[in-house]
Amino acid sequence: MALGEETKGNTVQSLVRQMDAHTVWRSGGWQGGHFITHEDGREMGFSFYGAGTFEGAQTYLKHMVISPVELFRETQELEENGVPNASSLISIDQDCLSTTPYHSAMSRAREILRGGNKKGTIGVGVGEAIRDSKDPELAIRAGEFADRATCLRKAETIRLHKLALAQILINQHIGPIPPEAYEELAVLENAAISQIYADACKYLSYMVAITDGSHLQNLLNRNGTIVNEVSHGVLHHPRYGFVPHVTNIDPTSADVLTTVKVRGYQGHISRIGAVRSYFTRHGAGPLVTDNPDLKPSLPEKHNDGANEWLGEFRVGNFDTVALNYALSINRDVKMVDGLMLSFMDVLANRTEWQVCDAYEYTGDATDVEKYFHIKNGRITGIKLHTGTDDVEHFRHQLRLTELLKECRPVLTTLRAQQGKTLEQVFIDHVESMVNVPVVGKAYGPKATDRQYLPSFDEIIRSHR
Repeated sequence: MALGEETKGNTVQSLVRQMDAHTVWRSGGWQGGHFITHEDGREMGFSFYGAGTFEGAQTYLKHMVISPVELFRETQELEENGVPNASSLISIDQDCLSTTPYHSAMSRAREILRGGNKKGTIGVGVGEAIRDSKDPELAIRAGEFADRATCLRKAETIRLHKLALAQILINQHIGPIPPEAYEELAVLENAAISQIYADACKYLSYMVAITDGSHLQNLLNRNGTIVNEVSHGVLHHPRYGFVPHVTNIDPTSADVLTTVKVRGYQGHISRIGAVRSYFTRHGAGPLVTDNPDLKPSLPEKHNDGANEWLGEFRVGNFDTVALNYALSINRDVKMVDGLMLSFMDVLANRTEWQVCDAYEYTGDATDVEKYFHIKNGRITGIKLHTGTDDVEHFRHQLRLTELLKECRPVLTTLRAQQGKTLEQVFIDHVESMVNVPVVGKAYGPKATDRQYLPSFDEIIRSHR
């Protein structure tokens, strides 16, 4: 489980090695890719295959939104990267939902027409597909890929549905229509894409194993370890994240844990959260500790600069207020057992490191205590809203987002102490503030750059 942008892929790859895992169970959406830097020099971004593929682990997709065309491309790239017969390494549950090029075009059109009020999107249509899935005629699932006629009919239904929505948005738009919006409209007007998409579905049904519940049962009955790899950070949670800057998939593994429980799994489950030694965010949305002065000293190979759809990559000081909120979201499912701290190498040549343990509210609102835990006039925590009314809950999260924009970090400076390095002081501080043990640390982009602490073995032993 990921708590932010923190090298999720290589953490999963190292866990596959550490536990000799036979399968990586991917959940979430294909828009959440994870980049792998292998010690033999291979580099690749994974959107469908698990981050343990270079280790020989199988991939299982369930509770995952996919794209047949892009999955085929990733399979080709894997084979170019020295993984022969890559398609034999992946299986897809028949209930997995598919995006289409029309979902992608609609997602981008919405963002373009928002103008300066960007939500933030990757623009591949995962959210669009999830919203449509309530209507069976607007949902294409992996179990239907072999039926080209059904895929074609549904793709056309989706196209016409999205075309009508896009035309409404354009008609309602105030001011000049950006030319890019018409480019996305042209995609929605192109019925030939439906034919190509249906062909891709049919081809994929021949290329990979599309499975039913018996395959999962066999995986659960098999000796050995399965590593669940989620696609997003917890603070993008669709219900508890900072609306509207959220995803539509659940990044907490809740679906996975519910599924294995329903299937009578009696084995051991450990949950490892991953977070950097500093915080990051792409584009719009709250990052209370946003610190542009920190960014020049933290080089980014794959995130540096602005993303066309997500926006600027931002960095901020480590934030235990936000981390505790992320952990509270997960506690609704099952307690997080331990944390992997990555990017620990940035502490190596420093004598001090600033972290945030509280916020200062700078606005004039009178309802702040409804949203935050406050001590001595400072915000020390974010309250988890447990209301059941969806409309009221949405308004609560929207208001929380607005209030966070008026919060400023209260920073604590950590320094090396007698007999303790800065790194150890930082780890001790994190553990004391979030009450979760640090079980591993990473000093670079490779799986071999990760070290597991004795607390990791203690967690594994306690669950056996």
